[in-house]
Amino acid sequence: MTVLSRNHIHDELEALVQEIETRYEKARNGYQFDFKTEIEPFLNKNKTLAASVNSFQTDARFTPESREKVYDELMELLMSCHVSRFSLKLYREKMKYIKVWIDHAYKESLI
Repeated sequence: MTVLSRNHIHDELEALVQEIETRYEKARNGYQFDFKTEIEPFLNKNKTLAASVNSFQTDARFTPESREKVYDELMELLMSCHVSRFSLKLYREKMKYIKVWIDHAYKESLI
């Protein structure tokens, strides 16, 4: 994988979060995603970007456990955003957690 600048990685993660939000809203509005043509390519395209979280440095607040949880939550939302019955409350909690830590990692130059 090419070494990407921290700004680029942050921008790509922000765009991914936005795409997850768009897809979840679409699913909640009744759209049925096709696994082969829409979900699988989305997962394949973005799993490497999601894994980049595992290369973030850590600090006193953003611990290795926090980093692992951000990755796990992001991977879960990559799949769950296509399902209308995925709990809105749970979705919001996971999305907030991801956004807070991505922003923290960026602001603290951990990316």
